[in-house]
Amino acid sequence: MSGNEYIEILGDSISKGEIPPYLYCYPPRSSYRELKSPLTWDEIWEEDKKNSLTDELNLYIHVPFCRYKCGYCNLYTVVSRDQDLYDAYIDAVVKQLFRYEKVLQSRTLRTVYFGGGTPTLLSRQNFLSLFTALSTIYPNWRNSSYEVCLEATPDSIADDPDFLNFLIDNGVTRVNMGVQSLDSSELKQAGRGNANVETIVKAFEIVNKSPLPNLSVDLINGFAGQTDELWKSSVDALISFAPQTISTYFLTVRPDALFAQTGAYSYHRDPALYNRYDYARKTILSAGYIPETNIRYKQQGRGGYIQKCLQFHGVPYLGIGAGARTYTNTVDYLLNTDTQPSLDKVKKYISDIDNGIETVSVGFEYNDEERIRKRLVLDLFDLDLQQLEPYNWESHKDLFTPILDAAEHHGLLQRVGATRLQLTPKGYKYRDNLSWLFCSPKVVDADHEFYQGLHASCVEKSKAKDN
Repeated sequence: MSGNEYIEILGDSISKGEIPPYLYCYPPRSSYRELKSPLTWDEIWEEDKKNSLTDELNLYIHVPFCRYKCGYCNLYTVVSRDQDLYDAYIDAVVKQLFRYEKVLQSRTLRTVYFGGGTPTLLSRQNFLSLFTALSTIYPNWRNSSYEVCLEATPDSIADDPDFLNFLIDNGVTRVNMGVQSLDSSELKQAGRGNANVETIVKAFEIVNKSPLPNLSVDLINGFAGQTDELWKSSVDALISFAPQTISTYFLTVRPDALFAQTGAYSYHRDPALYNRYDYARKTILSAGYIPETNIRYKQQGRGGYIQKCLQFHGVPYLGIGAGARTYTNTVDYLLNTDTQPSLDKVKKYISDIDNGIETVSVGFEYNDEERIRKRLVLDLFDLDLQQLEPYNWESHKDLFTPILDAAEHHGLLQRVGATRLQLTPKGYKYRDNLSWLFCSPKVVDADHEFYQGLHASCVEKSKAKDN
């Protein structure tokens, strides 16, 4: 397409107030398909040495267990409080970590992230097993890592205040605490168990008395029944607790999330939600925070989400555990599982690891063009195009220059020097409207096909249940 066509498309998207899904990886999981050529994970990582611009590495360990399933959640999570299952799962994760020993030792480990799910449901012994495995494989992991993070719910922190200090003593430097709202009715609607504002306040008090360097918290913009005043109240209250990092997400409802079955939500979001984005941005910046991405803010000199920033810069990301994705610059892939979680599939993951079965089942293979797209989609907050030269930028730039020119035309992008690009404040606001334009037709078509199929499948299941 020509530059004028992109100017029209981007301008139309902005004027209509379209809110596309947040792109936190490229390509999205919806674009993964069965790989054409049989590849083993060790072959992928060996080949990746040629395609990654650094030897740095992010490590992600997935814990799929939760006390309850939130209404908006479509992550790989299952509801379980079975400690025996937790123990067996962590044993499998440790075995998988040791199988990646050479990969971990051949790279510089920069971040470790325990995601979920709710990792804080695990026992102290479960975490000691993980910490011991990491120390055996990579003795200096705490010193080489810029951050060691885990996800937690406010109730899991409030229930066991000493657990947080145990984690900090063992190297944790950041906690991502899913607040989502500071209104009890919204929390109830979200399906967050017995969560309430009092529990959240107690969790903040526990964290603020601890030596934790970085508390990261989330708010969700777009719950059904949420008013502008409720949103403003949550933003104002959150700032009063002074967490080092704040993220504000537009609510995304996927066909397989519980919210999609209520009839109260649409896949297309109300353009009026941008008014709440504007309020949050203005208020958070006025409180002394600076924007790290379009959805995240950090205190100056503190806070932030280093693993995500490094991933956006092209640093590979090794995923361990059931449902965990791995991002390289050669192939993104899943091991031993599909995207629809269940207790049986978690148990199958454990069995497969115990039996030495590790297959790269689905994924996405890169070429130079897709590697360039990945950086443009994720990293336009501040990107020097010279970093794309190893991927033959000069041979591919005609594909992307018209989009960059359109972004500059609409005031989303500014040029700094000859080769550096940075998003403007307006560019932060409409970052995803721009980022989706850099996705390849292959990725866009696969994403559309995936969600059409998922929606049809969910409709059929709903009909069968009603009958």
